[in-house]
Amino acid sequence: MESNGSATVCNATNSTLFDSCWSKTLLCASDSPTHRLLPILQALILPLYFVFGLGLNGFLLFVVLRYEELRRREFALVLQVVVADLMTVICVFPVVTITRVTGLWSLLGPSWCSLLGFVQILSSAFRYTSMFLLAFDRLNMIFFPFAYPSRGKNIMISLTTAVWVLSLVLATIPLVIQCYGFEVFSGFCTVSIICSNACTIYRYVLDFVLYTSGALLPFIFYSLMFLKSRQINNRITAIGSDSLADESNKRARRTFLLLFVSLMGCSVPLITTLFFAPLKNSRYAEVYWTYVGVSVTLLFTVVLLDPLVIMKHQDVSMCVLKLLRTLKTEFRGRMFPAAAIHPT
Repeated sequence: MESNGSATVCNATNSTLFDSCWSKTLLCASDSPTHRLLPILQALILPLYFVFGLGLNGFLLFVVLRYEELRRREFALVLQVVVADLMTVICVFPVVTITRVTGLWSLLGPSWCSLLGFVQILSSAFRYTSMFLLAFDRLNMIFFPFAYPSRGKNIMISLTTAVWVLSLVLATIPLVIQCYGFEVFSGFCTVSIICSNACTIYRYVLDFVLYTSGALLPFIFYSLMFLKSRQINNRITAIGSDSLADESNKRARRTFLLLFVSLMGCSVPLITTLFFAPLKNSRYAEVYWTYVGVSVTLLFTVVLLDPLVIMKHQDVSMCVLKLLRTLKTEFRGRMFPAAAIHPT
């Protein structure tokens, strides 16, 4: 670590070839006021992410599994997003919060850091690649409305399996080439670009795969869907009819699009760090790493937005209201049994 005035340059020049990625990332510790402020902010924000993320996603998972009318292909795909969010909320947030509050992040050790990094990359990879699944499903429903419904289940099972395998591979490769390290500035164990040239190359490959499958391809798919939908709407207007199936498909498409928009909105700050990567070894390194930490923290806001977006779906919101009424009735029945037996 080198100093240039008040700036901190993060590197691993003092390490040897035999040092682990964990050991090299510890060289990036900084005592500057900026880096003392970010852990405090994360220690305040991440517990809120944990409580509300666990409550909202857990409640949504319960609702979808409880009501038979939600057991359709589109909601099976949506559940994968919820599962990915729960993995992050349960496995990552508590550990990061504790290390930020206590300041004892060095006690994690390389094994725990690698495990947390694996879970984080696995859930992030699956969250991004799920956007491809959602967009691909809706694209086929629009372009092949008669042939796709009969084959959609088998196609989605195959693609979902492929996405899980791809996510596992993407999360396992850093274990093999030893790229998981604790980024002191962001507060998370992840693929560190300072460990080796191979880790730097892999980080860019990982970002390319995730942003291509989770951003570029879905954007192309939704653009094609928009153009096709306009043609279909013009035909429906001319004929003067619209089916309930069409309305259901529109609601699902709207929900999937909003999930994509929420992920992209939360990802924009982190994506921009790729363009500022040369600053990590300049006099502005401190600003760069602080921006990385803030960007990573903002990215995880998506675990709160996802369940809110899904619950805006009309079918889901109706089931949520139905469940709340049932719980209210049961609560009143237990608290006031006489009133339940003899209602006024």
